[in-house]
Amino acid sequence: MTDARTTVRSIFLTISALAIVSLLTPVRAERVSPSTVPLPRDGDGAECFTVLVGRAASADGSVMVAHNEDDRGDIVVNVRKVAPRADGAARAAGLLWIEATTQEFADSFVNEHGVLVTSDSCPSRVTAEDYTDGGIGGALRRLVAEQATSAREAVRIAGALVEKFGYRGSGRTYSIADRKEAWLMAVLRGRHWYAQRVPDDEVAVIPNHFTVRAIRPDDPGNFMGSPDIAEYAKANGWYDEAADGPFDFKKAFERPSTREPAADGNALRHWRGLELVTGKAWDLVRAYPFSVKPAGKMTAEALMAILRDHYEGTPYDATDGYKTGSPNRTKFRTICTASTINAFVVSLGGPRPEPLATAVWLAFGKPDTTVFLPLYYGVATMPAEALTLNAKVLALEKAAEENYGTMIGRLRKEMDPFEKGLLAARPKFEREFAALYRKDKAKAVARLDAYVAGALAEAAALTDRLSRGL
Repeated sequence: MTDARTTVRSIFLTISALAIVSLLTPVRAERVSPSTVPLPRDGDGAECFTVLVGRAASADGSVMVAHNEDDRGDIVVNVRKVAPRADGAARAAGLLWIEATTQEFADSFVNEHGVLVTSDSCPSRVTAEDYTDGGIGGALRRLVAEQATSAREAVRIAGALVEKFGYRGSGRTYSIADRKEAWLMAVLRGRHWYAQRVPDDEVAVIPNHFTVRAIRPDDPGNFMGSPDIAEYAKANGWYDEAADGPFDFKKAFERPSTREPAADGNALRHWRGLELVTGKAWDLVRAYPFSVKPAGKMTAEALMAILRDHYEGTPYDATDGYKTGSPNRTKFRTICTASTINAFVVSLGGPRPEPLATAVWLAFGKPDTTVFLPLYYGVATMPAEALTLNAKVLALEKAAEENYGTMIGRLRKEMDPFEKGLLAARPKFEREFAALYRKDKAKAVARLDAYVAGALAEAAALTDRLSRGL
C-alpha cells in the first residue's frame, strides 16, 4: 500500500486547492430483554461515535465536535504536533494529530486553519471495487487536513480524491468542521459520495450508520456530492422512485440489517444521543433526522457526559447500576464501550485569541475511567506525557474493568474533582493568556505550554496514584 499512498500524495499535490439540560424520560419503544440481544460482532460496523454542534447551538459560539474513537486490539494513542512543511509546489498545513497506532482509519486531525477531520465507519451495500492505483483509504483524512483552509474546501478536496482514486472501504462518514460550520460527508466504496452541512443552530449525532438522508443539488450552500448519486442507486436496484418516493441516501446505500433496533448498536446509540441532546423521548427506530435542535446551548461538559454514557437509568442499562459487571461489555452496544481508545471534545473558534482558537479536551483512553485534559493547537511544544500517558491510562482502565462496580466509584471520587477543577480554571487561564498575548506573544505561548504540560503531568501522577492503590 506504500506505493499507492505515494502515488496518491504525488498526484494530489497537483490538484488545485479546490447540558445535557434535562433528565431523560422513558423511551416509548418496545423493550427488548438484555438476555435476548446478541453481542456485537467484528465487522458489524459498531465502532466510533460523533456529535457535531453548530456555532449557534453552542454556549460560546464555537463549532464543536465530540468523538469517541473505537477500535479493536491493543492500540497506543499518541498526540503529536506536526509542523507545516513545503513539499514540491504545495505547502502542507501544520497539524495536531491524534494518532492511533496500527490502525489505518482511526487517526483524527485538526490543522493550523482550524479544520478538523475525524470519521465513523458506515458499512454500505456497495461491493463493487472501482479503484485507480489501489484506491484511497486512511490517507484521505491526512491529505485533506494538510491542504484545506476551510471545512467546505475540505469536503471538496475529499470528494475530488474519492472520485479520482475510488474509496476502498465499505463506507464511511467523515465529520469535517472549522470555526464557522460543520459537515457530514458520506462516502461509498468506489467513487460516489454526498455531504450535508449541519445547520448552525442544530446538533448532529452519528454512530456507525449513515445519517445523510436528502440530496438537494439546488442548494449548494448546504449540500455537495456526486451529481449522479440517485441514478447510481437506481442502476443497482437500490432506489425505485415510484415505490420509494423522494431519494433517501441512507435508505439506498446503508447495508441492510435484520436486527431489531435494540440489538443494533448504531440505532441504540443514535437514539440515546438524541435523547441526551434534546432532553426528550424518542422512539427507538433505525432512521432519525439528520440533525436536531438541542434543549439548550451545548457545553464541553455536556458533550463529555454523552461520550461517557452507558445508558444509565434506562431499560438498556444491562448492569443494573454496575452491579453485574462492566457496562462497557454488555449485549447492548453503549456509547462508551470496551473498544473506545480515546475521546475528545473540540471547540473551534469562539471568543479566544488565535493560539487558543482550537481548544481541545482529550481523554487518553475510555472516558469513563480517565479524565479529559486541556490541549490547544497553539502549543509550541507537546509535553512528554502526550506520548506516555496513554499507557498509564490503559493499565488503570484494564484493572478497573475487572471489578467495575467497586472500582468506578473509587476512581471517579478522585477524577471528578480533578476534572472539574480543570474545567473551572480554564476560563481564567484563557482571559489571562489573551491579556498577555496582546503584550508579549512569546511569553504567552510559553505560559500555554506550561499550562498544558502541567495538566498532563498532574493527570499522570493521579493515574499512577490510583493504580498503586488498587
